[in-house]
Amino acid sequence: MPSLPSAFHLVIHSGYQSVFMGLYDRTKNIDTVSLDKKTVSAFLVPSLLEFLIQHEITFGDLSFIGVHSGPAPFTTLRVGITTANGLAFATKIPLIPVNGLETLSMLYPEYTVLLNAFCDDVYVGKKGAVSCQNIDAFLQQESVLSQKITYIGNGAHLHEKKIKDALGAMTHIPADYPYEASLEDIAHAACTKWQAKKDITDQVIPTYLKEYSAKIKV
Repeated sequence: MPSLPSAFHLVIHSGYQSVFMGLYDRTKNIDTVSLDKKTVSAFLVPSLLEFLIQHEITFGDLSFIGVHSGPAPFTTLRVGITTANGLAFATKIPLIPVNGLETLSMLYPEYTVLLNAFCDDVYVGKKGAVSCQNIDAFLQQESVLSQKITYIGNGAHLHEKKIKDALGAMTHIPADYPYEASLEDIAHAACTKWQAKKDITDQVIPTYLKEYSAKIKV
């Protein structure tokens, strides 16, 4: 798919508490707007249009839209991706999906990333490899490791007591760890893919790792 001459691009990041939209000129962030996840389904599209109008940018000025493909809370993720897919269909702007868990684990390869997958499950990221596991089963596997492990992510915070009870001195959870992949993380990964002409598509498929966890439990 050929690139458009513009250097502008939009990034939509569906997080755990908010949906963020970032407008970029190459790697420079021009502006960011956020919407609470409780209202995003009603206000994402009008807010996006207002956001572009405010900066006097049309869809024709955008070279691509970077989209957080997950994992994330189901409804919030669905709203962000559905909006991006609709825009791509209507405007023919290419999309670039970015897996937030994979991105965060590659940014911190020396750590194990744990994100909240709800119902006692965690999304696990290790050096770019991602999965979804029951927290108790995951900790049982980790208990056989001999080296000290650092865990980051909102799943580490949520299950901090259980992790420390199971692994004791073999675990470390830093106070200033990233909660989840940031808008900047998603934007940088999307820009890198665009420059490499990698994963460019007209439809983003959500990353639902929970299905693998369900199959394991059966």
